[in-house]
Amino acid sequence: MSETRKEANKKLPDFFINAFYESKFRNALFVVKASGSVIEDETARSNLIANIRELTLIGTKVVLIYGGGRIIDEACKARKIEIKKHNGRRITDDNVIQVIREVIGGDLSLSVCEAMQQNGLDGASFNVVPANWMDIVIRPKEPIDFGFVGDILDVHSRPIQHLLKNRDFIASACLAISKDGILCNINADTIATELASSLKADKLIFMSDVDGVKIDGQIVKMLTNKDIPRLIDEGISTDGMRVKMENCMGALNGGVKRIHLINGLKKNALHKEIFESVGPGTMIMQESERENYMNEVEIQKTIGGK
Repeated sequence: MSETRKEANKKLPDFFINAFYESKFRNALFVVKASGSVIEDETARSNLIANIRELTLIGTKVVLIYGGGRIIDEACKARKIEIKKHNGRRITDDNVIQVIREVIGGDLSLSVCEAMQQNGLDGASFNVVPANWMDIVIRPKEPIDFGFVGDILDVHSRPIQHLLKNRDFIASACLAISKDGILCNINADTIATELASSLKADKLIFMSDVDGVKIDGQIVKMLTNKDIPRLIDEGISTDGMRVKMENCMGALNGGVKRIHLINGLKKNALHKEIFESVGPGTMIMQESERENYMNEVEIQKTIGGK
């Protein structure tokens, strides 16, 4: 950046920079998925809620979906309940669903409500996905019996949009009730992806304890839908990251404009990813959006000096 441009940026008043972001994100919808590593950590949870409140104050609507993998594992170990998984997916038997009911639907859900109150964030918080949001069935027992794990057949966007007219923020745990009235566990990534696609969210944000997509040990700042098949085929993205990449592809195809993968354990991670020209994580978009994004980066650098 030239010295002249640096000096010009220094003279920009804060209200001008704030007005730029407010205009850009007013009436936008973000779907945020927070992993257990983020939502279970008191500091990270409070920081996330504070960052979300900041977004709502400029007119952005936010839907938060959260899980709690580590805390479930710890509770199962304390009760001497065997932890069983297949390809990274939890097998939820009678004992495990009881733990999830108490830990995710109870303690963790209450912790989210506490963080909302402590940070002055008004909104709606559910310990289970509202029944009128989705049609849920228990996953078939063959070829693998996952127990009380649900599959999403359909998403009903109208009741969610109706609620968002009166609320800027909605939070929900990754629990749902099947069409037969059975409590079931659903992967939080899946819920967030399906909601973002149905609602045509402006952003889908995955927050975990991972900095983003790495290639040759370096965080990649931007990927497009054309890059994802190569990452999977060449074995660069494996296991949990492969599943996330597949979810990202589905979300892009479903109409989501931008996807972010960031480390939610880092202070103000959400704020930095949204309000800085190049955030700390990985952004994923359609190839057709690449040029628009690069233009946005230049504008934001000019205005914000970052």
